[in-house]
Amino acid sequence: MPSDVQSALAQFQLTDYLSLVLATAVVYDYCLTISKEVTYIWKRPWTWVSTLFLLIRYAGFLNAITSALFGTTFIPGVKTCYLNYLLWGWTWTIFWTAADMAMILRVYAMYNRSKIILGVLLVIYILEGAILLVSASIYSDPNYNIVSVARFLNISVCDVMPSPPTWSIAATIVQCILSTVLCTLVVVKFVRGSLQMYQATRRWEVNGYIALLSRDGLFYSLTTLLNSLTTLLCSFQSIDKKGPGILLSSIFANIILYTLTPRFVIHVRELYVLASQGRRDVDIGFGLSSGMRRNVRGSTTIGTIAFAEAVATIRLEDWEERATDDSEERAESDHTMQVLVA
Repeated sequence: MPSDVQSALAQFQLTDYLSLVLATAVVYDYCLTISKEVTYIWKRPWTWVSTLFLLIRYAGFLNAITSALFGTTFIPGVKTCYLNYLLWGWTWTIFWTAADMAMILRVYAMYNRSKIILGVLLVIYILEGAILLVSASIYSDPNYNIVSVARFLNISVCDVMPSPPTWSIAATIVQCILSTVLCTLVVVKFVRGSLQMYQATRRWEVNGYIALLSRDGLFYSLTTLLNSLTTLLCSFQSIDKKGPGILLSSIFANIILYTLTPRFVIHVRELYVLASQGRRDVDIGFGLSSGMRRNVRGSTTIGTIAFAEAVATIRLEDWEERATDDSEERAESDHTMQVLVA
């Protein structure tokens, strides 16, 4: 068998294996997080964030499965390919717009409900959503013929147009812009928090910074940026021309995106529910609060996000307290040794 034929067959086999890895990882993570989903989503008062999580979790789950199947030998036939692509396109639009909105709300909360930051992010978000809807509507038309079947020997796989559609590329570019802005804002907040923690403890400790990374969603923002860049890169190549490096990076980006996104919402919910000690405002970590209080003059104001950030840092404060106790114990021990030596 010629070497080019063997290489092509190995490419199809690698695609099938990686697709199974993606589907298995998403299903396994769903089983791991279902208990926390019930505790912090379904058993809590239903809010806008609950709806966003529902879209993120289950539209993302369907999108992950259809994404895993597309381009493999598991779904031959033009009609099956088109139905798979149709489901993939609409679930991706729902999943991505819901995930971006959740991250926008989180950044809005982190920056003390800054209307300027929220306005800038919403402008980019609305542009992104409009392009995604137009793109999904256009490519859902069966007469557009965006989906085809690539045949090689006795193997048939789904493929898309070899030349990238304009609307799809435009949507991916706007996604990259929004992901970059969100990631930059989160990084700035993380750096500030790290410096404040160092000033308070005079020590560089890993546990505290990991807690900051998790609380502020830096892992998730980096994930969305990586996925956007990978999607943009993959948009310019058809299935049979994607090398192992591109396939591996694409699968890795998809796995962490589909698993970290629902975990991000659950974690913020969990953190604020535990820190607020039974308050009903379970979404103050996303800048949403129904709790009203009276100020000195008697006017009604919404509890500021400063309170939300304060209660969310309870775990960090516990860690700082332990670090302070350790330093005091060391100082006392050193003093005792000096007395004994004297």
